Amino acid sequence: MKKSIEEFVSTIRAEPLVFTAGMCVLLLAVMGTSVRHVSSAMFTIVFLLGFSVIKDWKKLYRSLSNMEKIFLLSFLLYTISGLLSFYNVDDSENFYKIFERYLRFTMIVPVYLLLISKNRSLLNYLVLGAVISGPFMFAVALQHYLQYPDVPAKGYYHHIIFGQLAMLNVGIMLASILTRKQTRQVQILILMCMLCGIATAVLSQARGVWLVFPVYLIVAFIYAFKEKRINTLHSVMFLAVIVLLAIFTPIGHLIQQRTAEGITEINRFYTQDQYVSSVGTRLAMWDIAIDVWEQHPVLGTGPGDFDDEVMALQRKGDYQGMDVHNSVHNIYIQALVGSGLIGLLALILVLLIAPLRLFFDQVNKDEAGRLAGIITIISFAIYGLSESWTLRLPAISIFLVYIVIIASHLKTVGSKKSN
Repeated sequence: MKKSIEEFVSTIRAEPLVFTAGMCVLLLAVMGTSVRHVSSAMFTIVFLLGFSVIKDWKKLYRSLSNMEKIFLLSFLLYTISGLLSFYNVDDSENFYKIFERYLRFTMIVPVYLLLISKNRSLLNYLVLGAVISGPFMFAVALQHYLQYPDVPAKGYYHHIIFGQLAMLNVGIMLASILTRKQTRQVQILILMCMLCGIATAVLSQARGVWLVFPVYLIVAFIYAFKEKRINTLHSVMFLAVIVLLAIFTPIGHLIQQRTAEGITEINRFYTQDQYVSSVGTRLAMWDIAIDVWEQHPVLGTGPGDFDDEVMALQRKGDYQGMDVHNSVHNIYIQALVGSGLIGLLALILVLLIAPLRLFFDQVNKDEAGRLAGIITIISFAIYGLSESWTLRLPAISIFLVYIVIIASHLKTVGSKKSN
């Protein structure tokens, strides 16, 4: 034990920048959507650390593979898509506020260059943060639930992104269990933390987040079957605990209640044209967004202008009583209405095409990083079906940091294997 502590301290002294970046990743994973300013502070710190190797940026970029260059350029192109959409913007003040969401995609590039220059993986910090987040976020959610049982549990920020991080970290822990050799005690610990994360996601009452869990199970069984790593006992125990939680705790009731409400709201929207509800408002905004996009198909109406479009319709007597949001609660339609076809293509490139190509590259054969990356992409792609997380700074910071940490891990492992 003493020797391990000494080795850990010596590592910190040898690579203080790496340790600082690692702790930022860990804190982001634990508190990124529940404690005020943590996500922005951690993102800013790792961004500034990237400038410590600014003199080597050109050399580092030239050393990248073509796939890595496309990966980094996708971040820049997404920022440019937001900048181009300024052409049609009417509310310039609101645009400048929202443009920071686009700018962060470019700001993550120096972080990737820093990590590959140090040739050190921070994936362990990410996994450890995910594990710690299970009981931490559950404690936050439980405290909120006990005080306000009829209100979705959350931290400082919105309950949806609170649930998103909890479920995402469940996926990161799942990838670790499936791909790494661990003692039975460690596996049980991680499973318990996963259950805490699942309970947190349910208490957040974010229905879109729940859609990810069945996908996790499918991915887990496919991977376990492919790699012949199916542990029947652990699978039965995990599913049994979930069933018991659903039967003997408020979790099952919350799922049933929120699902029934969603179905009712959908029926009322299509049969009675009732849009003053959670789901009804989403469906109405999607209809409005498509109509607005058809007027500006290439560059969109401009980020920050959608709420003005809704208010204009209300002044004409349409959609009376519906809350006005600048978010359309769907990242794909949000990109389309805000920055047009260019914005949608840029979003698909940065969210799906570029990272997935990198993760599936034959050079990147580390299964721990690859599976964690795939789960992260799947999670944010599904979250985006019912929530415009691309307009929420904490969610953007988490997406960017997770993706870059995983990508740099694959680069580091690959370079060490080739030496």
